[in-house]
Amino acid sequence: MNREAGMGRWVWLAAALAIAGGAEAQEGGEDAGRVAAPWELPAMSLTRVTGEIAIDGRPDEAAWASLPILPVVQHWPDFRGSMTGTTEIRVGYDDEYLYASGRFRTVPGGVSANSLQRDTWDGDDAFDLIVDSFNDDRTALQFTTTPNGIMIDQEITNDAQPGAGTPVNGDWNTQWHAASAFDDDGWSSEIRVPLASLGFSVENGSATMGIIVGRYLAAQDERHLFPAIPPEWPMAAFKPSLARDVVLEGITEQTPVWVTPYVLSGAQRLRRTARATGAALATELPREMGIDVKYGLSSNLTLDVTVNTDFAQVESDDVQVNLDRFSLFQPDKRQFFQERSSAFAFNAGQSLLFNSRRIGLSEGGDPLRILGGARLVGRVGAWDLGALSMQVGA
Repeated sequence: MNREAGMGRWVWLAAALAIAGGAEAQEGGEDAGRVAAPWELPAMSLTRVTGEIAIDGRPDEAAWASLPILPVVQHWPDFRGSMTGTTEIRVGYDDEYLYASGRFRTVPGGVSANSLQRDTWDGDDAFDLIVDSFNDDRTALQFTTTPNGIMIDQEITNDAQPGAGTPVNGDWNTQWHAASAFDDDGWSSEIRVPLASLGFSVENGSATMGIIVGRYLAAQDERHLFPAIPPEWPMAAFKPSLARDVVLEGITEQTPVWVTPYVLSGAQRLRRTARATGAALATELPREMGIDVKYGLSSNLTLDVTVNTDFAQVESDDVQVNLDRFSLFQPDKRQFFQERSSAFAFNAGQSLLFNSRRIGLSEGGDPLRILGGARLVGRVGAWDLGALSMQVGA
């Protein structure tokens, strides 16, 4: 290494340390005045919530006031430009939950709040919380709410790269809560996510995650964001690799158990005709029972078990018009197959090697009875883990 190159690296290191300590002045050299990118900064300690918080859309509790306001910037259309209105976002945690709140002041053009459909963003104002809970810089969970309190949760995969497969799984759902409220100054919102809904790794009593929080103003087509991510990449505001690392101290592994039983019954009367006795009425009472169990083996491994599975509650497919000779590809919306589904997404060119939508269908497309199965997903060290076994009727 020559002396000039070595000196340049020391100058860069001094600049990064100055920013991490809150200093505005930078050392000289070609990096003078440079602001460190979020992914270059050391992990930031999140503030622990002390006190009760009621999720009613109004962050007026003393517990919120004890959390610092995050330094948001305008993400686009003008990076670090003058922001319209005032955006105050706070993030904290306790032993059970991750919290986020926002106060959004009135702006010219008012607040856009039209949609009332869950899991559907229709261009309204929005408040986003993105959590890279495994801190793997590749996958994340998105929690979004609007002024009407609509809840939208999605799984972000492949570091949100549109060319590397589907970057967002909108069919994923989990346990969380959000509420919003209007006031004289604009609107406000609160989000609470159970730590049990986030897969994460605990080391020495702490967990490191990546977070991105932001606000979208529909009237101005403007986005405010923390951290200060330049809009230089597709979906930059949703890329886990660009998130700010944060540390949650004093938390333990979460091993929840969710049990979802179902019972189906009914009655039908059939008229049967016999040669000797003539017509007769027969009553049949069909009965079906089954159960789904989700068990957290650890904070980063989840086991799903299903017995005598029924997917009658799954929403119908979106209507598509097929204008070519190839079959339509319909995504699998069954919740049993959604969590960290990217672990099973393998592409060979333009072909998907594994498609869980085929489970429970014959070669001809007729439905088959799913007797049961098990699914293990999570992360072990630096490795994603996915194992699946399903048994169907012949």
